[in-house]
Amino acid sequence: MVIHIPWARSLKDKRQIAQSLIAKMGRHPQVAVCEVEHLEDPQLLGLGICAGANAHVHAQRMLQEALAEIGRAGLDARTVEIGER
Repeated sequence: MVIHIPWARSLKDKRQIAQSLIAKMGRHPQVAVCEVEHLEDPQLLGLGICAGANAHVHAQRMLQEALAEIGRAGLDARTVEIGER
């Protein structure tokens, strides 16, 4: 997932957002989140999100709950890309 943060002017701005989102999304059981790409770009935050489950439907539900944290965070940002691997 890639999130565009247009107001971020430095890596420190982005790091504050990343740490907050990772902590909130990581509170969901069986979900792991980390920053994986766009490490040097202050306006793009690339997150890798993984959920472990014995059924695809259950994993999808856990991921959707974790992604809902972005909406609840009230960021002035937009999601640029979400992909599955």
